[in-house]
Amino acid sequence: MRDDIEPRIKQIMADIFHLEPRQIDEQTAMDNTEAWDSANHISLVLALEDEFAISFDVAEIEAMTSFFDVVQAVVART
Repeated sequence: MRDDIEPRIKQIMADIFHLEPRQIDEQTAMDNTEAWDSANHISLVLALEDEFAISFDVAEIEAMTSFFDVVQAVVART
């Protein structure tokens, strides 16, 4: 399941952060991705919720500070 989810998350993150999907990996995080600001974080959360038909709570949203964390959160909800 994770193998199906990761490429979809990478594409969403690439679209929002203006990156190529191949640039996104386990090291991609809020503190090293220039476009990953608070406004784009909300856009990311909304896009993920829409793409996967899920809903995150505030604690999950606040914990999503890296690609790895985002994948973990989506996997936990799907």
